[in-house]
Amino acid sequence: MKDKNLANHDALLAAKCTKGDNRAREQLYKDYAARVYMLCMRYTGDSTLAEDLMQDCFIRIFDNIRKYDSNKASLKTWISRITVNLLIDHLRRNKKFTFLSIDEQRLDIVEPEYNSLIHVPQDVILKMIADLPDTKRTVFNLYCLENYTHKEIAELLGIKEKTSSSILYKARVILADRVNAYIKEKGL
Repeated sequence: MKDKNLANHDALLAAKCTKGDNRAREQLYKDYAARVYMLCMRYTGDSTLAEDLMQDCFIRIFDNIRKYDSNKASLKTWISRITVNLLIDHLRRNKKFTFLSIDEQRLDIVEPEYNSLIHVPQDVILKMIADLPDTKRTVFNLYCLENYTHKEIAELLGIKEKTSSSILYKARVILADRVNAYIKEKGL
């Protein structure tokens, strides 16, 4: 029942925004600004740029709100998709992506022990993700946090699925190294 109420709320809010209702737009902004900003931060790693891109996202959201269909997705999902697409466009425009040839050699990832990992603060892990190189951070976010498939990532970024997989692997290696170094440094 809760999902149906949310879907009705989403549809009503979107319909009011479509009609130019400023209160509805303000409510939509209040409801989703933190999520959009978080996505912008996750993909850029830069708070000033994230704020600018967040504003661009809301302009695009309000310009396209008439296209929202509550039967196809929740408003949260729709807004997230618009945000991620805008962020990918921004990164592509600013040549933030570098794709290297795939090396077939796989190295073992020494993943942190779960008992140690749970003691690493979330903000530290998010900072480690934010500090990844742009391409690795983007693929990691899309795959691990946004639940895109390698096929979807490949289509979105104009790369091969295998390249997406390779980039994710390299991002995981970097993150595992950083987490292990943090754990060792803090004696966890």
